[in-house]
Amino acid sequence: MKLAYYPGCTLHGTAREYNASTKAVSKAAGIELTELADWNCCGALEAIFDKELSMGLSARNNMLAQKTGLDLVVPCSICSHNLSRADKAMKTDEAFRAKIEKALGEKYNGVKIKHLLDVMVNDVGTEALAKKFVKPLKGIKAVPYYGCLLVRPSEVSKFDNPENPTSLDALIKATGAECLPFTQKTKCCGGNLLMSKQDYAFILTKKLFDEAKSAGANCIVVACPMCHMLLDGQQSMVEKAHNTVIGLPILYFTQLIGLAMGLGEKELELDKNMVSPKSLIESIGKQEDKKIETEIENKAEPKANEEVAKK
Repeated sequence: MKLAYYPGCTLHGTAREYNASTKAVSKAAGIELTELADWNCCGALEAIFDKELSMGLSARNNMLAQKTGLDLVVPCSICSHNLSRADKAMKTDEAFRAKIEKALGEKYNGVKIKHLLDVMVNDVGTEALAKKFVKPLKGIKAVPYYGCLLVRPSEVSKFDNPENPTSLDALIKATGAECLPFTQKTKCCGGNLLMSKQDYAFILTKKLFDEAKSAGANCIVVACPMCHMLLDGQQSMVEKAHNTVIGLPILYFTQLIGLAMGLGEKELELDKNMVSPKSLIESIGKQEDKKIETEIENKAEPKANEEVAKK
């Protein structure tokens, strides 16, 4: 499978571990990624100043993808959302399309834009991926966190139910990890409020942590660098603001399936995560080993008693 690849700004910066794990897992899954040449920001930051500028920036990336003749895969939920909205605008808003086509000097025919989770679950397929898993992640108890943009709005993100998505749940289960119920799975993490209303952002973030810990989770699995930045990068700040201890590792779903594929921690750049997943990784298989040891002991005990009785 060959796909055009749009990493977006964060995957070349603060979310480099997502970029590294995306490339490693894609290669292992048989996906050839071709990064767009000369791509630009999707317009996420510019949106608060000029909506047309923001849409235009995304439209330019779509134009670049169109030239490749390939479907476009996007790991970032915000980028995927913005590029998909721009694609729809170019197809439905004649005035906007004419302005962009004039500025860029070419016609736009459209490009198929997919989030990386969609590609992994629906194009590669959960069952096909599972065949590449060599290390069952027994001992990991995860809650799936989709965030508010990954499966919304439904008219531009059609691969899962916007109210109760299950694709990430299925992927977690396929790795052998336990996927726990999580009613906050599509609630906002507070990322859009971090710069303007940090206290409110942290209230929203803490709600996610509270339910995850109450469910018995030992990690949260995400598919968005903004969500990861709040839950992982700002976790110590949330602890300080609310005088609490959270200590919950946050894994990109690519890091999770990379572990199940037997890929190395360095290759997945797990050392770049702010909340260390070391103890989580060390716990993999421990419960299963303990269960086997207990079964062996239980089988051995009656035999030992019989020997004692004979004597």
